[in-house]
Amino acid sequence: MKKIIASASICLILCIALSLVGCGNEFAKREYNDTEKIVQLEDRYAKENSVFNPINGGYSFTASKFNGRQTLWNKAIEENADMEVRLDLSISSGHVKVVHIDCDNSITVLAECSQANSDKQSVMKSLSLKVGLNRFKIVGYNCKDIDLKLYFDEP
Repeated sequence: MKKIIASASICLILCIALSLVGCGNEFAKREYNDTEKIVQLEDRYAKENSVFNPINGGYSFTASKFNGRQTLWNKAIEENADMEVRLDLSISSGHVKVVHIDCDNSITVLAECSQANSDKQSVMKSLSLKVGLNRFKIVGYNCKDIDLKLYFDEP
């Protein structure tokens, strides 16, 4: 009798664990266009095989899988400044965007890739940074094989 109860308990635990694995990226899909979530200072993400490095003139971010939102750069600006930003962004599947968030929590989408429109973007943007905290974030869901190069001169 104890063996049957133990086996049933193990099966129940496995079923619950397997059902939770399939829901791992639902938060990222719900929050992809939610400005209140994106502008939060806290990051929330799940990723695999990711590397984030400074490179000459900017930053490089790669990940084999990514769901959520992660800050790539933040800086408190002491006086208004203009900045040129160049992005090279590609994915093999999913939805991903890179955004600028200013001190008023206004969001500017710098580049966006998805299966539906384009899996590769090369973009040059001019930004006017306001006094206060400015940030770049990557936001995505169901992303596979992200490759991002972000080039800019820090003010």
